[in-house]
Amino acid sequence: MRDFVGKGNFTWFFGVVEDRNDPAQLGRVRVRAYGYHTDDKDKIPTDSLPWAIPLIGIDSASISGIGKSPTGMVEGTWVVGFFLDGDRAQEPAVVGTLAGAPSEAAETTLGFNDPNGVYPKYTGESDVNKRARGVADDTEEDAGKISIPPSTYAPVYPMNHVMETESGHYKEYDDTSGAERIKEFHKSGTMYELYPDGDKVTRVVKDNYTLVASNDSLHVKGNVTVFVDGDADLTISGTTTVDTPTTNWTGDINLTGDLDITGKSTASVDHVSAGISGKGHTHRDTPGLGAGTTSKPQ
Repeated sequence: MRDFVGKGNFTWFFGVVEDRNDPAQLGRVRVRAYGYHTDDKDKIPTDSLPWAIPLIGIDSASISGIGKSPTGMVEGTWVVGFFLDGDRAQEPAVVGTLAGAPSEAAETTLGFNDPNGVYPKYTGESDVNKRARGVADDTEEDAGKISIPPSTYAPVYPMNHVMETESGHYKEYDDTSGAERIKEFHKSGTMYELYPDGDKVTRVVKDNYTLVASNDSLHVKGNVTVFVDGDADLTISGTTTVDTPTTNWTGDINLTGDLDITGKSTASVDHVSAGISGKGHTHRDTPGLGAGTTSKPQ
C-alpha cells in the first residue's frame, strides 16, 4: 500500500486530452489513458475522467503567477504521464506532449479524440508548426509609399523555433544559416521582423500609440522619409529649436503669432504682407523726414 507519492511502482501512461476547462484553473486536463480507459464514452464519459496535473519546466516558478502558464494543451493533444497514486490510476500527471502525423480527422463520438471536432486541423502531415518546417505561406502585404525589403523567410528544418497560439499569433526565432530572423506576428497582420543583416520591419495595420513618460532621444545617421496621407498635428509646450543648414518648404505656410527674423530675409518671388506686395509697392520721400527715411508704402 502506498503511503506517499514516490513510494511503490512508477506507473506511466500515454493518453489523449479530452477536456481542458479546469474549474480550479490550475492547468489541469482530463486525459483518456490507453490501457486504462476504453474509447466507449457510454462506459466512461469524458466528464468521468480524472483531472491530470501538468508538470512545468524549471524555467517557471509555478507560484504567484510567475513563469509560463500551463495552458498550452488542447483537446486532442497526445500526452505522456504517470499516476501519482501508482496502480490506483486516479491521480494522473502530464509530463509532456507528443507530436505526430494524424491520418484522419477527429471522431467526436469516440474517446481518444477531440470531443469538439476542432483538432487536428489538418491530416496527412506533421503536427510540427508549418513555419518551423518551412512550408507556410509567407505572403507580403502592400508596403504603401515606402520600399520595404522582402522577408528573408527561408527556414531549414529544424532551425526555425516557432511558438504559435490557437488564434494565429506566433513568434519565430530562426537560426537558419544566412536567413536568421526574429518575427512576432499578431493575427490581425500587425507585426515586426528582424532580418539577417539587422534591418527591422514594423507593420501596424490599424492605429499606433506610443507614450514616453520621460525623455526621448533619437539619432538617425542616415536619411529620414515620412509620408502622411492625412493631416499632421504637432503640439509642443516648450520651445522648438530647428538647427539645419537649409530648409526647403513646398506649399503654403499659415502663421499665427509673431515672426522674428535675425539675419537676412530674401524672397525669390513676390510675398504679400498685410495686403501689400513686397515687390510691387513703392515709397516716396516726404519733406521734413530724416535722411534715409521714407513714408509708408503706397
